[in-house]
Amino acid sequence: MTGEERRAALLARLAALPPERREALRALTLAGAAAGRKAPADGGAGGAGAQEVPGSAEAGRSWPLSFGQERLWFLNRFDPADTVYNTPWCVRLRGPVDAGALAEALTRVAGRHHVLRARFRLDGDRPVQVVAPAGPVPLEVAEIAGDPAPAVVELVNRPFDLESDPPLRAALLRLDDGTSLLCLVLHHIVVDGWSLDVLMRELAECYAARREGRGPVLEELPMQYTDFAVEDRRRDRTARLEYWTRTLAGVPVLDLPADLPRPARWTGRGGQEPLRVPGGTVARLEEVARRERCTLFMALVAAYQAALGLLAGQDDLCVGVPVAGRGRTELAPLIGYFSTTLVLRADLSGDPTFRELLGRTRVTLLRGLQHADAPFEQILGALRLPRDLSRPPLLQAMFNLHNMPKDDLLRTSMGDLEVEVYPVPAAGRTKAEVSVDLWRAGEGLGGVLDYGCDLFTAETARRFARAFTGLLERAGTGPDLRLSELGGG
Repeated sequence: MTGEERRAALLARLAALPPERREALRALTLAGAAAGRKAPADGGAGGAGAQEVPGSAEAGRSWPLSFGQERLWFLNRFDPADTVYNTPWCVRLRGPVDAGALAEALTRVAGRHHVLRARFRLDGDRPVQVVAPAGPVPLEVAEIAGDPAPAVVELVNRPFDLESDPPLRAALLRLDDGTSLLCLVLHHIVVDGWSLDVLMRELAECYAARREGRGPVLEELPMQYTDFAVEDRRRDRTARLEYWTRTLAGVPVLDLPADLPRPARWTGRGGQEPLRVPGGTVARLEEVARRERCTLFMALVAAYQAALGLLAGQDDLCVGVPVAGRGRTELAPLIGYFSTTLVLRADLSGDPTFRELLGRTRVTLLRGLQHADAPFEQILGALRLPRDLSRPPLLQAMFNLHNMPKDDLLRTSMGDLEVEVYPVPAAGRTKAEVSVDLWRAGEGLGGVLDYGCDLFTAETARRFARAFTGLLERAGTGPDLRLSELGGG
């Protein structure tokens, strides 16, 4: 059979999959969802501004996908119109924007990071990524009258054709108040949260250098994401998978009390409620954590697990937490999809005190981090869990404390321009039934609780949020209270 025949056969098999199998793969994907040497002063070789780095001569060659990329590729294949994994970042620019310099800066960054020029195709019966030659990155420029939100939403919700088009799009929206919006949208298959910080750092340096008539000063890249993908496919993870199959054997689903009948299939429709943890509560919780040789993150996760357990009436449940997946220093300056999900199984048995639960959480988290180099999809495959299309597999709850590098994401200048973050309107999607995201906000924490609209009303989501924040307050002032005494709110 020729390569074309194998390709056609695989596509036919994908198209012939029953709806249940497609939904299973969708659910799998939704569940699986931080100083170096200086570069030459000219920022690199090539007419498009590409920096020569190891492997730059390999443009046009086929490379394997990392395990995380493969998961996202499958989802895009089954539903090319789905934009849930479009990753946006938008900033407001104050001052005269040089569109030509901005386009050149984008081209230089894409020239350095091969993954931003990747196309994702079938080679025989396997997906591969092919690095396109360095070339200009298009910058859409438009004049916007009135509220720019609809134009931003349209840009963000425009699907990517991963086979034919670059996985990065950029637009400069000139507003009638004299400011501009720079909107970047990347498919998650080439980027994660850490990568956005790298992207903004390099983009700002390249733009400033162009405006100042000098070459950009950038880190020399020790490798490319495609090199990482090759390593990812070759790594032997047998021992780590054995750990996870032992640790997660027999784990139950999280069964929170729902307001609405559970749909036969998980849709990912979501709502959002704000969260706020006062500075005094955070300080007390941090003190409790320090006394137990724990971090604030461990204390927050323990409290979240406790709140979920009390709401669901369970003493055994799992919470997923994202980890950066960059355990080696040479991965720090790269743009790419490295992040993965760590599964933390909570043991709430015996009505422990919060202090006791904190100790259990510490052990669970540290052991999990020791075995974090196991792709989530491989863990699911090894567990052989019964399929339930009505909920995400294994992880119905997620938690994240945003503490990755973000100095450049939140930068206030770019060359001669003033910069401020422009919040992208909520997409109305969620990857879990309940998910908490927190970040530093002054002395306290700000955040959101995302929830599945097919299961919970907004009032119930607010009750969940109050249960969590109330438990944080009580745990900080009374760490020796038992879980049964920490409920309420």
